[in-house]
Amino acid sequence: MVTNKRRIRVEWGHCDPADIVFYPQYFAWFDACTTHLFESVGLSAKRFFADYGVKGFPLLEASAKFYVASGFGDEIDAESGVTEWRDKAFILSHRFTRGGTLLLEGQETRIFVVPHPDDPTRIKSIPVPDDVKRRFGA
Repeated sequence: MVTNKRRIRVEWGHCDPADIVFYPQYFAWFDACTTHLFESVGLSAKRFFADYGVKGFPLLEASAKFYVASGFGDEIDAESGVTEWRDKAFILSHRFTRGGTLLLEGQETRIFVVPHPDDPTRIKSIPVPDDVKRRFGA
């Protein structure tokens, strides 16, 4: 399984009045980590959209389990990877740690979409391209 690691520094604006990371911030980080993961296998958004004709890979479901809080000034390590490929969807897992301590585990389910052939204002899911799976070692 291909994984991507990145370090995140918790900024003042990421925190709530209790000086802990406001929980929706993790979901924003999930999204950024997904982008970095795809870039790590040579699929920048611009190239990916042009090469495969997709409009994106929207989110169907997201969840997180929180273990330990983090706050302003912390350095967090995020590790992300695709853990399951389905016909038209894929599952991503995210792990956030600080100094080896597990802070949070998250999961996303996403699909690939193209413009709907009958109505360009809508989208339609498509099978995950085989080349994408190959780039991730599936």
